[in-house]
Order: sequence, then structure tokens, then C-alpha cells
Amino acid sequence: MNEMIHPIANTAVPQPAASTVLAPADRRWLLLGLGLATGMEFYTNDSMNLILPDITGTLGLSSDEGSWILTVYNGSMFLSVPVSIWMAGHFGYKRYVIATIVVFAIASMGCAISPDLPSMLVCRAIQGFAGGGLYVWWRATIYVVLPKPLRSPALMLASTILYLSSAAGLLGSGYITDQFNWRLIFLPNLIYAIAAIWLLVHYFPRLEGPSKPRDEGDGLGIGLLAVALVSLQIILSRGPIDDWFGSSFIQALGWTGVIALCLFVFWQASPYNRAPLLRIELLGDRNVTSSALIGVFTGIILSGSLYALPEFLRNIDPEPHSATHTGQIMCVYALTAAAIRPLVVPLIARIGQRKTIVFGLVMLIASMLTFSHVLTTGTPDVVYLIPLVLYAFCLSPLLPAVGSGTVARVEQNKLLDGVSIYMTFRQFGAAVGVALLTILLERRETLHSSRLFEHVRVTSHVTQDWLRSAAALIQSRDGHSALESLNIAIKMLAEAGARQAATLAYQDAFIFMAAIGVAALCVVPIIPPTPVAKK
Repeated sequence: MNEMIHPIANTAVPQPAASTVLAPADRRWLLLGLGLATGMEFYTNDSMNLILPDITGTLGLSSDEGSWILTVYNGSMFLSVPVSIWMAGHFGYKRYVIATIVVFAIASMGCAISPDLPSMLVCRAIQGFAGGGLYVWWRATIYVVLPKPLRSPALMLASTILYLSSAAGLLGSGYITDQFNWRLIFLPNLIYAIAAIWLLVHYFPRLEGPSKPRDEGDGLGIGLLAVALVSLQIILSRGPIDDWFGSSFIQALGWTGVIALCLFVFWQASPYNRAPLLRIELLGDRNVTSSALIGVFTGIILSGSLYALPEFLRNIDPEPHSATHTGQIMCVYALTAAAIRPLVVPLIARIGQRKTIVFGLVMLIASMLTFSHVLTTGTPDVVYLIPLVLYAFCLSPLLPAVGSGTVARVEQNKLLDGVSIYMTFRQFGAAVGVALLTILLERRETLHSSRLFEHVRVTSHVTQDWLRSAAALIQSRDGHSALESLNIAIKMLAEAGARQAATLAYQDAFIFMAAIGVAALCVVPIIPPTPVAKK
């Protein structure tokens, strides 16, 4: 009955033509091409998190304005993920994948030459839309090209390439930024793009497309989703400025976003929608539902955590870290994840999907709580390695277990729809993660500042004693007058208080992400049990 309702919906999974079944060597080259194409996106994503303070400084932006360079990108990716399945079927799978690589590389060059925030945001939006296609189709290609027994090893190889690309972004972009200019960090994308295009042109197999051409797209669905997304992002951007829902403008946007989102869901399930972006009925499968929910939670945590730690190290720490130094610290998680990724396939086979997900989420919660505990203004850099390694032990098992579980019981002709739902929900979490964290940091910093300065008053005896001692030391050491020394001491006290308030806010942010991890853990009972390998 469903197939008759959606005659050209996303149900026809492309298959390799009989004459183009891949030889083992060709399969490896294809995986390398997919890894390099999506690795370009991973490289850029980690690089932008790392060098955001340099970009905001060059363009004269506040931290809140700078965060929109990440938020707009993630929001554009969120819109692109469900659209990419239809676009690939409409334009041709191989042609679409190669086109997204070209567009991403061109948008990267646009970012490199952007003179101001508006032009940067436009280029980042284009980059994110292309990145969404890469984000979906490295996994989707493996599902539709390779037989089931070969998928797990192929996903492992491609994932390892992606983690190594993240490490390259953290190490390379930091060095390039410090030694030359942050604008040059986009140039490696040309190398990624050229290599990936050459490999995919030669080794991407000829796929049999849908039985019916996808000339009819879900234009209404795209429009409703875009309205909901734009409304949400404007609310998150203007909310702190306009007193949230105390503003009639924010209230109107809120209602607009809710109505658009509800209409989108109803339209996707409607029998009159002949080409839905998302097959909502697949959420009736417990695997798909649980993966979608966990995807939202993990998307928030992953985008938020990768934004928070570089920001703290580079802007809040009393000894600000250079981009190179911060990249060297951050790359520990990517290199560790790449090293342990080959162990994940036997782990899932041995203990099952549910226990693997529980293990990953427990590691994620432990990592966030450890960050919150060790994050101070005097923490030695080596201490950050502990939560970063825990973070890697979350990523490597969690994402493959959730991703493979999404399609565990989905019919072969609906695999792409299952992948699309999971990645759409996960990217929705990523789209709001940075914005939520920015709002949380601002509010908690304000709260901690008011509390701290309630106890640090110029009229209190403790404060006066400290100021006299500090002013006397400054006067004897630097030769300033008594008044100048006192003003310098007051400034030092104010800066120390502001830094401490910001540090407490970042600690709260990591506790918040740990709480999100606990919420994700509550979804695990929904997942049906999976068979495990017998000893």
C-alpha cells in the first residue's frame, strides 16, 4: 500500500550494474576517494573550530557573531542532508557526488577571500549545503554499492580516513594560521578535491537509478523545513538581545517555526506527497527511532564540545594558547579515535549494538564530566589528554553502532531513507548545538560574574587588603605612582574575576553536555536487542 502512495518516493536504492561489480583493488580506491571527499569536510570543520578566534579578530567580530560562522554552516548542512537523496536521484549519483566536491572547494576559496561577516556567512552556507551531500553520500555509497558482508570493513576504513583528516585539520590549520594567515587553511581543500574527483571519476561504479526519474521534488517540504530552520536560528541569535519570548518578534518567529515544522511532518506523511524528503513512517521502526533520538543528542554534544574547548584555551585561559598549540592538544582525540576504530567491528559483533552504544555514551558522559572537573585557569595541558582520550573512546564505537543500527532492520529498498532520517536528526542536533552552548555560556557567565563581584567589593576589608598589597608590589617593582598602582591592581582584580566567571561558565557547559548524554542513555531501552557473535 505504501509503495502505491509514494510512486517516486525515496524507495528505489541504486544498484551497481552487473558489469561493474567492483574488484577488491577498485573497491579500495573507491573508499579512498570517498574518504578524501568527506575528509575535506572534516578537515574544514575541525579547522574552523580551531581558528575561529583568529577569524573573529581579523573581521572585527564578537564571540557571539563569530559563532554564527559555525551555526550557519551546520544549519545549511541540516537542510542539505534530506535534500541530497533526492538530488542524487535526480541528477545522477556519481554526477551529484562529484558536483558537491566541486562546490565545496569553490565555496572554500570564497571563505578564504571573504572581507566581512556577510560574505563569509554566504560562503559558509554554500559550503555547508555541499558538505551535507558529502556527509550523507560517503555512507550511503557504501550501503548501495557494497554487499552487506563488506560494509563494516569499508565503513571502518573510510571512518579512519575521516579521523585522520580531522587530525590533519587541527595540526595543519593551526600551524598555517600562526606562521602565515588563516585564509590559507582552505587551500588544502583543493588537493583533497582534485584527488577525490580523480578517484571517483575512475572508480565510482555505474549505478542503476530509480525505476522512475525524480523530476518531481518535494518543493513544499524543502520550503517548510527552511522556514522552520531559519526561524529557529533567528530565535537563537536574537533571543538574548530581545529578551526571548518577552519580544513579540520572537513570539511570532516561534509560532512560525512550530507551525512550519508541524506542517512539514504532516506533509511528509501525507498520501498526496508523491516524493517526500523523509519517509516518516520509518520512525515506526524502533531502531530508526532510537538512532534518530540519539543522533540529536550526540549532534548537540559533538558540535558543542568541539567548539567549547578551543574557545576556552584560546580566549579564556590566562596564558592564551596559539592555534598550533591548541591544535596539538585537540588532535589527540582524532588520532586516538583513528587508532581504535578497527577494534569497533569485533566489539559490536561480540557484545551487540545496545551494549556498544551504552559503552560509548558512558565514555561521552565521563569525558564531559572530566572536562568540567579539570577545566581551571591553571590546568596543565597534559591533563586535557584524559578527557580527550575518553572522548575518542566514545566516538569510535558510538557513531558506527548507532549508524549501523539505523538500517539493521530496514528493507533493502529503503536503506537510503533510513540513512537520511538518522543523519537529518543528527545534523539537526549539530545545527543547534553551538547556538545553545553560546547562549548557555553567556547566561552562566553573567550569573557567575554577579555572584563573584558580590563578594569582591572595594569596601570590604579583604578586598582592600589585597588591593593595598598588590598596589605596593606594583609600585615597588615598576615605579608607578601610588594612584597608578592602585588602578592597575583594581584592573587586575576585575580581569581575574571575569576570567574566573568565564571558567565557571565553561564548566557548566560541559556539565550541560554530560546531562544531554544522560538523556541519550535513556533512549537505549527503546533499541531492540541484537544478536551477538557466538564464542
